[in-house]
Amino acid sequence: MPTSSPLKAMSWLGFVAHPGGAEDYVAHLKDAIDAQCPTTVFAHNLHSLYLYYRSKSLRDSYRERINMVDGMPIIWLLKMTGFDVSAADRLTYVDFIWPLLDSAEKNGWRVCHIGQTSKVQQRAMDQIKQRYPQLKTHAIPGYFDQSDNSADSLKVIQELNDFAPQILLVGLGSPRQEHWVAQHRELIQCPAVLSCGACMEYVAGEVGTPPRWMGRTGLEWSYRLLENPRRFASRYFLEPWALLYSMLRYAVSGRH
Repeated sequence: MPTSSPLKAMSWLGFVAHPGGAEDYVAHLKDAIDAQCPTTVFAHNLHSLYLYYRSKSLRDSYRERINMVDGMPIIWLLKMTGFDVSAADRLTYVDFIWPLLDSAEKNGWRVCHIGQTSKVQQRAMDQIKQRYPQLKTHAIPGYFDQSDNSADSLKVIQELNDFAPQILLVGLGSPRQEHWVAQHRELIQCPAVLSCGACMEYVAGEVGTPPRWMGRTGLEWSYRLLENPRRFASRYFLEPWALLYSMLRYAVSGRH
């Protein structure tokens, strides 16, 4: 991490988070790009923590990364533990993508995105071009063989390296995006690599954007649940209990 980065690591119960707002993360990325000091930014919410506690390979992928807090429950957990955090330190891509792209255009950063279908990507890129006509972007669909050093993965990496972006957004879904980035990071010639999940689906209008007051109050999950109950029911009703068990077990034993 650049020494001047405004992001501070907070470690608790075996995971590390770097709470901060959009300005903090834009400043961190600018420092990394200006100094050519590679940075990799992942994100944590309750779903990612559920997966994190259950998978050693995912924990390895998260090691020595910058971990954005993408979920109010994690802010609450950190605050209850005594860390000085607030709702302003929770950052989701619904709120971050436009400040990030605005800064990219102003600084002349090239932005590449990997993920989703070509149809969704095109709709997203059309929306981005309307807002930022001077921004240089490149999009690579996410349906390819993502296994370690596969011919498809190496071809994708060659394509993005030829584009030479300063910002790479990887939206392959968790935990695939974290695994893919971790396994190929040394081959990716880009100073700032960020996992972004379904970000471009929101930009393209494929899924609805929750009212922002719901994010600040921790109720964004209810919007997503009502929009797609089949996809999110187990995530919001079952996974938190399994996560709580895992966290309690770690608190007692000190091991995942």
